[in-house]
Amino acid sequence: MRRRKFIKNVLFTSGAGVLGSQLGCSPQIIQDENALQVESTGIVSEPARDIPVIAETDVLVIGGGPAGIAAAVSASRAGASTILVERYNHLGGLWTGGLVLPLLSTHAVDQSRTRRKVIYGIGDEIAQRLKNMDMAIHEINPIVDPEAAKYVLEVMIRDSGVDMLYHCWASNVLVENKKIKAVFLESKSGRVAILPKMVIDCTGDGDILHLAGENFTNLKYHIGLVHRLGNIDRVDETKPGFEKRNIGEPTPIPSVNWVNMYGEEDQDGIDLRTLSRLQQKYRIDIWERTEKIKSTPGYEQVYLLDTASQLGVRASRILDGEYTLTLEDSMTYKKFEDCIGISGAWTSMLYQGKKIPPEKRPLWQIPYRSLLPRKTDNLLVAGRCFSFEEKLVEDTRIIGTCLVTGHGAGAAAAVAAASKTTAGNVDINRVQALLKKQKAWLG
Repeated sequence: MRRRKFIKNVLFTSGAGVLGSQLGCSPQIIQDENALQVESTGIVSEPARDIPVIAETDVLVIGGGPAGIAAAVSASRAGASTILVERYNHLGGLWTGGLVLPLLSTHAVDQSRTRRKVIYGIGDEIAQRLKNMDMAIHEINPIVDPEAAKYVLEVMIRDSGVDMLYHCWASNVLVENKKIKAVFLESKSGRVAILPKMVIDCTGDGDILHLAGENFTNLKYHIGLVHRLGNIDRVDETKPGFEKRNIGEPTPIPSVNWVNMYGEEDQDGIDLRTLSRLQQKYRIDIWERTEKIKSTPGYEQVYLLDTASQLGVRASRILDGEYTLTLEDSMTYKKFEDCIGISGAWTSMLYQGKKIPPEKRPLWQIPYRSLLPRKTDNLLVAGRCFSFEEKLVEDTRIIGTCLVTGHGAGAAAAVAAASKTTAGNVDINRVQALLKKQKAWLG
């Protein structure tokens, strides 16, 4: 509660209604040696300070991964003023910066037992653009080129009219009367604030839902680090002493493979020390593993092209939302009146004691209520941190589902902002009509 008491003392600088109008911020110089106090517990008490407001907006999306992209594009195309905040220098999150290149899960089995495509809307638009550029391979669960994907996402954000903010991190929120009144960003320009009507948490780690005081589960999971190898087309299998090595999977670039890493199990994806330790360990491991590959006859010209700029955190905070989606829901064609999209299956799943392969697994609806927090009226959650049970994590955390939940959240936020209502009271029929207009598939 210390954070909330402190944050309510923040004074906003007035007259900052236009994005970028006050990005030049003076540093907070502490001249009183008693102003910064270290308590006996090791906690530093930060003095109150004025925070410049750089913008007001209808919809504020935090996180520029697949969910954030779909949310921002949907909201902006619907006519809502929209700002997208991204901490890195690129869009796409783990899909691009994390080199997790397959767009899973594009297909699943319908009730006639036919395997069919399920990902439509903004996610499908992205996939089709990459396909037209010859920067995606495979019809089912296509693997994309990360640099091409970054380009396509950048163009879509620009052309949709989204205000883009890079190199900044949402560090706090001001909540009053169950609404987020301000989101605080840390940047090279100092700490700044944005005043939103609606907020969408697409951080992956549920940073905003946590800061807003929502309940969540921290799911400890395996964390890895993906890399790419070059000169794969120069591997000589006729060389004496040749042995098969793990050199990953093909990408749209014939000479380049991507290599996934399972990583250490049961790791805390929001723990600073854990992330730092794994980052160092994996980078060293990848280099040394590549050197061993190069020392094998036939692989001499293979080289380490790059390691992902983002550590592969697969799961962390999971929202305790208005509805928790279950594995049972996904296996029984459960229908929801508030459906905002449909996702598919990419891996086998244990259900009722049987292992069900992806080519036999059902398509499944995602209800709007699973994006809806319980406490905060103007917050929606999309991406791998929306509300689902742990058994469903393999399907809920992947790129396709993130695109679907992001699209649904963006449409809902735009309708709520235009209607001057809360996320929980938004007209779901209007949201669904907008999604269909934007070519989403609701079944």
